[in-house]
Formats: sequence, structure tokens, C-alpha cells
Amino acid sequence: MKKKSSLLNQKSGAKKGSGNPKSRDPLVSLAQFARLVFSPCLTGNKHKQPITVTAHKKRDWQHFLLRPVFFTILVLFILACYLSLRFGAINYSNDQLLHVIKAPLQNSASQDIIFDLRLPRLFATILVGAAMAQAGAIMQGVTRNPIADPGLLGINAGAGLALIIGYAFWGSLHYSLILLLCLLGSLLAALLVLGLSYRPRKGYHPIRLILSGAMVATLCSALGQAITLYFNLETSVIGWQAGGFSQINWKMLAIVSPLMIFGFLLTLLFAHQLTILSLNETVSKSLGQKTNTVSFVLLGIVILLSAGAVALVGSIAFIGLIIPHFIRVFIVRDYRYLLPFTALAGATFMIYVDLLSRTLNPPMEVPISALVSIAGLPCFLWLIRKGSDL
Repeated sequence: MKKKSSLLNQKSGAKKGSGNPKSRDPLVSLAQFARLVFSPCLTGNKHKQPITVTAHKKRDWQHFLLRPVFFTILVLFILACYLSLRFGAINYSNDQLLHVIKAPLQNSASQDIIFDLRLPRLFATILVGAAMAQAGAIMQGVTRNPIADPGLLGINAGAGLALIIGYAFWGSLHYSLILLLCLLGSLLAALLVLGLSYRPRKGYHPIRLILSGAMVATLCSALGQAITLYFNLETSVIGWQAGGFSQINWKMLAIVSPLMIFGFLLTLLFAHQLTILSLNETVSKSLGQKTNTVSFVLLGIVILLSAGAVALVGSIAFIGLIIPHFIRVFIVRDYRYLLPFTALAGATFMIYVDLLSRTLNPPMEVPISALVSIAGLPCFLWLIRKGSDL
């Protein structure tokens, strides 16, 4: 009897042990977790494939593309930096560019153009593109809304209104005051949008958030135009409204860039928290996350990045909408990967747009906001048409 009982115990232990590897497999557990979280989005599976298998295939495919996509974007980024230094109102050959870089202390017109005009402009395009793209990705994760963007939610318009009020009262503004006004305007606009869209026990509904943002953006734009006409600020404001990097210099970068770099570091620190928050609020709370605190911190990061970008270049929309969706095609929903890739792709995109604005009709520059809108509007309409598939 003892032998039989021991044999039965061994068989039952073997059966239990055979189930342990599957239950401890992190990929299977993550797929099961994704099935619970995304079950409302995956009920329309036409082929009736097991969701775990589909999740495995998609995750493996996206992980396989991480390195190729990264190196492709990196090569395009390096090429964009090189072309941005070479071409503009005055074009330089490879030998001329190398000579200027090797001898930076020589006083010449080429030195002034490369080091005092194009190099700070290049750094500004990198900062602005990365900041706007990351701000859009964070907004989409916090609100769980695929068409969320700082421009669509009134944050950029609030910064612009504060800047116009500053021009009306002080005339000329120092760079630090421009940054302070943009921060204040972005903060007030964000608080107004969140206050209008919030409902007790219901939170922030995506439709209410977008409608509130559109209303606040329209109100800020109307007030800004009225103040501009009343105080005759057309010459001061028109350059900001068109968007451009022609006025960028090292002094302005020295004031604005530390704030934006601080925002970039914060995004890396809160990337994992953003991944959890973007899944589902109920799941986030069950995992012990303080969703309200994390949301407010992430919105504060969005305000830092958006205010710095608006202070440097002015009002530019759609970058925070286009770039994150482009990266999501290749990258998993983990924001630890998504945010760095989005920043690099946004910087690359902005460099090429700035290069195009300088070379289309030299020595005149095409407004960057117009070029970005031409590229962004079809993508926005595609997102609206795609709707629930996002």
C-alpha cells in the first residue's frame, strides 16, 4: 500500500510539475494578461484564432523589428543632420563643411553661418521634434485616446495666448520670460481642459477631452487674434504663428534646453508607469498604481515639453499625432521602447521639415507649420476613419 501511495504521489507530482513551466512562462502569462485587458478590443477576431497565439506572433514580430527600425531611424537622423549643415540659402560642399568643422576658430562668413546659425538651429529642431513627439505619445497613453495631442488639447494654444499677452504688455520679451509665459499658459489651458472634461466617478472620457480641448484651443486662438489686432502686434506675432527656427540662437537654447532635457529624463523614469496606466485604469489600480498621481506627473511632463517647444519655434500641430502612431506600427506598446523611438523619429522628421522649408524657395523660408499640416492632416483623417481599430 505504501508503494502504491508513493507511486500515486509521484505521478501527481509529475503532473503538477509538468504544468509549472507553462504557468511560469512570462510570455504566456503576459499574453493571458493582455487577453483580459484587451478583450473588448479583440472580440471581433474574424479568423477565431487563439488570442494567445496572435499576441505571441505580434510580439515576436515587433521584437524582431526593434533593432532594424532603430538603426534605420538612426541612419536617417545622421543623414538629416549632415544635410541640414550643408544646405540652405547657401550650399556648401563636403570639403568646405569639413574645413569649417576642423578649424572652428577661424573668423569667416562660413564659420558664422555654420556655428552661429545652422548648428543652433539643428539643435533646436532636434529638441522640438523630440519634445512634441514624446508629448503626443504621453498624452495618448494617459488619456487612452489615439488622437490626443498637445495641440488638439489646447496646451499649445494656451502657451501662445500667454505669449501674445506678454507682447501686448511688455513689447519685447526676454527669452526667460518667453519660457515662463509659455509654461504658465500651457498649465492654465491644461487645467481648464481637464476641469471641463472630468466627471465624478467617470473620469476623463476621450470624447469630452477632445471636445474640451478643441473648445479651449478655439477660445485661446480667438482671444489671441483679438489682442493682436487691438495692440497692433502683427509683426511680433506673425513669425511665431507661422512657426520657424530662423530666430534661434545659442542664448535662447541655453535657457530653454535645460528644461526640455529635464522633461526627457522624466519621461524615461516614468515610462514603465505610463505603460501600466495606458492599459486600463482598473488594472492599474489593482497593480497598486496611484493613477491620479501618475497622470498629473505625466501631464506636467507634457506641459514642460510643450512649453519649451512653443517657446522655441511657435505653434506647430500634428507632430505629436503622426510620429507615435508611425512608431506603434513597429514597436510594442511598452513605453520604455516607444518613448525613445518616438523622440528619435520626431527629431528626424523635424530636421527634414526644416531643411525642406529652407530649400524650397531660398532665400525665403516656407512656414514650418504649413509643411507639417500638409503632412499631418491626411494622417489625422486616416486616424479618424480608422476609428475603433486603433
